[in-house]
Amino acid sequence: MIQAVGIDVVDLDRFKTVVERWGDRLLERILTPAEIAHCRGKAAALPSMAVRFAAKEAFIKCLDSVQYRLFTWQSVQVVNAETGKPSLKLNGPLADCLARFHILVSLSHSDRSAVAVVILDSLNPDT
Repeated sequence: MIQAVGIDVVDLDRFKTVVERWGDRLLERILTPAEIAHCRGKAAALPSMAVRFAAKEAFIKCLDSVQYRLFTWQSVQVVNAETGKPSLKLNGPLADCLARFHILVSLSHSDRSAVAVVILDSLNPDT
């Protein structure tokens, strides 16, 4: 049973301006080292970074107040299967708290924006 849905859109021009201003300091705050390395390995790193930020923002919108207190930018990581299909990898106390959920994520970006949708689906239909 779907418990929550979150969506976020990031304007790439605005994201670029913020990254240019704050540089690695910002990126290291909102992305994991693995995410930064993955994005920098792409021809278009900025949209890849922005869509990962959007995924985390969409994920935050799915959390209740207890779960939100466990969130850190580093406790959520966007990972890709060999097919390219994205998923969210959680770690730390947040992973334990959300173990009873299946997390679905969809990401997309264009030359102007990045968008992410996250769905929390309960593994237990009685929840």
